[in-house]
Parts: sequence; C-alpha cells; structure tokens
Amino acid sequence: MESYDIVVAGGGPAGLQFARSVVGRSDHSVAVLEANDELADNDKSTGGTFHQVVEGFGVPDDVVMSDSATVQFEGPSARATLDIPNYVLDFPAFLEFLGADAAADGADIHTGVRVREPIVEGGTVVGVRGTRDGESVTYRADLVVDATGPAGTLTTQLDMWDREAAQRGIGKEYEVTGRYDLSSMLFRFDHEYAPGGYAWVFPGGGDVFKVGVCWIDDFYARHSPPDDGAIDDYVERWARNDPRWEVDDVRAVHAGQAISDNSINRRATDGLVAVGDSVSSINPLFGEGIRSGMESAEMAAEVATRALTAGDVSRSFLSAYERRWNREKGSNWKRQRIAGELLYDFDAAQQNRFVANSGRLSDAQLDRLQRYELTLPDLLLLYPFRLDDVRKAPTLLRHLW
Repeated sequence: MESYDIVVAGGGPAGLQFARSVVGRSDHSVAVLEANDELADNDKSTGGTFHQVVEGFGVPDDVVMSDSATVQFEGPSARATLDIPNYVLDFPAFLEFLGADAAADGADIHTGVRVREPIVEGGTVVGVRGTRDGESVTYRADLVVDATGPAGTLTTQLDMWDREAAQRGIGKEYEVTGRYDLSSMLFRFDHEYAPGGYAWVFPGGGDVFKVGVCWIDDFYARHSPPDDGAIDDYVERWARNDPRWEVDDVRAVHAGQAISDNSINRRATDGLVAVGDSVSSINPLFGEGIRSGMESAEMAAEVATRALTAGDVSRSFLSAYERRWNREKGSNWKRQRIAGELLYDFDAAQQNRFVANSGRLSDAQLDRLQRYELTLPDLLLLYPFRLDDVRKAPTLLRHLW
C-alpha cells in the first residue's frame, strides 16, 4: 500500500494538469496513476486547440505541430473562412510534457496502474484499488481525483455521474503524410462524409496532416444510409476523395469516444473531486476536450489545495469547485448543447446556411464562438431555424434544466 496527500486516477490532460498545478503551488505529495505503460500511449485526441491551452498553460513550441490564423467551415456546397487562430498539438508529446513538468516539481507518475474502484470509509473516499502487472495495488490519500475520462471509473461507482443517460459519439482520425494544399484547419458539416457529425483536416506541419470523422450516435442513426459501413470507411473516403490533399502514408490512427451532457454534474463528494470527462467537461457543440478538461483541473486544483491546507476534504468545502464550474461554464454549455442538437440534425440546406451565416459573424462574435461563449442573439444569427424545428422543442427545452 502506498500513501499520498493526493492520488489522481488518470494521466490525460486533465489529470496531469491537476497534478502539475498542485505541485507547482504547494508541497503536497501527488501520485498520478495511468493505465497505459507510457503517458504517450493515451493517444486519443486530434490535438486541435486554441491559444487558451498553448499560451494559458505554457505549452512549449516543440509540442506544437503547427499553427494557423484561420479556420475553414464547409457545408455540402458552402464555404466560409473564419479568423480564428488555432494550433495542432503533437498529443503524445503534449502528454509527456505535462507529465515531465509535474514530475519535475515533485509529482510521482505511476504508469501501468489501472484504477478499478474507490475505497470508501465512513462515507468518505480515502483511496483507490487497482491492478498493476496483474497484481492488486492499493493507494490511500487524503484526496482522490477522478480523471479517468469518459469511463468515469470512480464517478459512476459513486453515483456522481450517470454516463448511461449521456449522449454518445465516436471519432476516428488518420495522421498521414502527403500533400495538403490548405493552410487552415478545415471542418466539414456534411452527412455524406460524416452523418450526424463533421469531418476535419488539420495541418500538422511539413508533409503531415490529420484527417478524421466524428459523429453523435443519435444523429448518425438518423442521417446514415441503410447500407452504411463502419467509421473507417468514412475516414478512408474523406482522406482519399478530395483533390486538395493527397495521402501517401498513414503513420498513426487515433480513435476515441465522447460521452457528454450539459456538464452540470456532481463534481465533488467527500474525499474526491472529478475533472475532465469523468464528469463530462467536453464542449458539447464542437467536442473540444483538451481545453475544458484542463480548465476544470485548474479550478479543482485551486480548491483542493485550500482544502488540504484547511484539513477539510468534505463535499461542503470541495463543492466550491463545482459551483465555480457551473457558474463559469454551466449556462454556456447548456446553450452549446442545444446548438449541437440542432447543428448535427440539420439537412444539407441548413448545413450550407449555417456555414454561410458563420462567415457573417463579427470579430467579437468570432471571439465568443472560439471561447464557447455564444449568446442567445449570436445563436439566433448563426443557426438556420426552420418551422419543423419546432418538433424538437421538447428535447431542446430539456437541456435548460
């Protein structure tokens, strides 16, 4: 058995940033438990992000594959170029950087440890049990952090998050070498290439780029043809059928799932806080998870440090983190969820109008789009509502509560 002030279950961006933040501001002992043998093996992200991550969390240049000044939206027959600066990270290198930075300040990174369950005594979480090399291991802590991603290994067992009631989606990406004629991130909203979702291409610097497809299961079922193939078939078609790029070689494949709701979940209980997608922090409109996961970790780390200093890891104390998340993100995430419910169910004409409308956004509105802080007037301008969208009202209104 090993003991620490804090044990973090999960070595993705949220878990590693939590550890990095705590050891950077205190002398508390922290262990990060990652199921993979190497942090870099947790390679499930496209690495697409924005300045809030690169500049806000001190990401070094050697972890950034590329950056560009614009994002391009496309529909089946519409196109708009948006002045939104963006970055593409080398995601495995990014994870290694976060882990090394946390370790340099004193965190212990334990790879190959799969957390299985929380240890609860007297209603308070006091540690975790897991396995390593086939053997049972136990870690005790004054505070436990669930950063296990959409699996929600601890939050689901503690009834903090009902992942079965959340919306589900999948994504797959090829990291390739070849010719890429664009200089922007490209998102295509088109059911031919991504039924119920979107397809993307991200420049990776030099002759490298990333080609992928994702969808939300509910809308995929509605918009995919009856004789549909697997997501691999869609990625392959998207990668091979556009003259603006040419694939020579596939050098890596990334795949993952998203399980999301409006993020208004229980983020703290006695002895535990949850960060990232273990309580669905992913943005429900475009699915960016790196930024929101790291922001949730930063919020939680600030409260956790104060809690340990005060000797009080009760839900009453720790829920200051939950209240802050709900205050700063909650209402925005609700609006984003409603917007996503509409966007991924649009027909081709609406997809084209959405893209055209996005090209009319002012600089201030583009900034709010990039920050996921669109106001109701912004959404009314951006989204091409139709009369028969009224039938969706009961579903949309459910997301307001």
